[in-house]
Amino acid sequence: KKSLEVSLKNIKYNNIIKTIFFGFSLGSVLLLAAIGLAITFGVVGVINMAHGELIMLGAYCAYVVQQIIPYNISASIIISIPVAFIFTGCVGIIIERIIVKNLYGRPLETLLATFGLSLILQQVVRSIFSPLNKTVYSPAWMSGISRLGGLEFTNNRLVIIIFSLIIFSIVIYILKKTTFGLQMRAVTQNRKMASSMGINTKKIDMFTFAFGSGVAGVAGVALSQITNVGPNLGQNYIIDSFMVVVFGGVGNLFGTFIGAFGLGLSNKLLEPYVGAIVSKIFILLFIIIFIQFRPKGLFSLKGRIVDE
Repeated sequence: KKSLEVSLKNIKYNNIIKTIFFGFSLGSVLLLAAIGLAITFGVVGVINMAHGELIMLGAYCAYVVQQIIPYNISASIIISIPVAFIFTGCVGIIIERIIVKNLYGRPLETLLATFGLSLILQQVVRSIFSPLNKTVYSPAWMSGISRLGGLEFTNNRLVIIIFSLIIFSIVIYILKKTTFGLQMRAVTQNRKMASSMGINTKKIDMFTFAFGSGVAGVAGVALSQITNVGPNLGQNYIIDSFMVVVFGGVGNLFGTFIGAFGLGLSNKLLEPYVGAIVSKIFILLFIIIFIQFRPKGLFSLKGRIVDE
């Protein structure tokens, strides 16, 4: 009887640890998807509904690179990271120069324009690659299962958790320790003062949008390792990304980090009791209620422009 109780306790603890692991796994995916959105939404003030399509383009970059280098999957995945960053960053510059720069200060029009752009990008991808999903193969070190005691963890999700933390750290370093990051934060806090100090705010807006788009492309490479790549890939993450950014605090990357892992854990803790769909509804209702009491999210940026 005692051994049965002990085994039942072990099973219970193992299930709790597995749930936490899947929560962190979902949180890392949300973090990757939301970082780029937090940058463009927070700094440039643009509601970019095409952000999901930038993630999708990054995933297709991984697919294309793997078609070019089919015999070395590890190399193709590693090479696809800078390729996706540069390609989606360039797409971001084109979007900002042609569409977004003419709509600053008009969030509703920006939302509608980028939503239309998202539909166009989806159709372009369907025309080039067909509507069928594509498979991006994982290297050996991302395949299989790792065992720790009686627990089993999928390697691809472990790698993505580590990868998301690395990307987050790199983004924080760029924002805190580089001239570009300093200028970006200056424009965020007080655009007029930054301009009077000689910072080309329009140029910073363009490169900020490109940087956020590039990070979205890198997120797409990571997502290609846990799901099929298709024209609708980005639509699965755009709403969750906005929820993370709004909950954590617009433009605050630390808030985005806490929001992503907090929502990921909450989702996976609720799923066994109410199901996947109802758990998302509960989280959405919680965020709506939370925003009523704290409109700026968990952490808000400080600055004259932000306050206005």
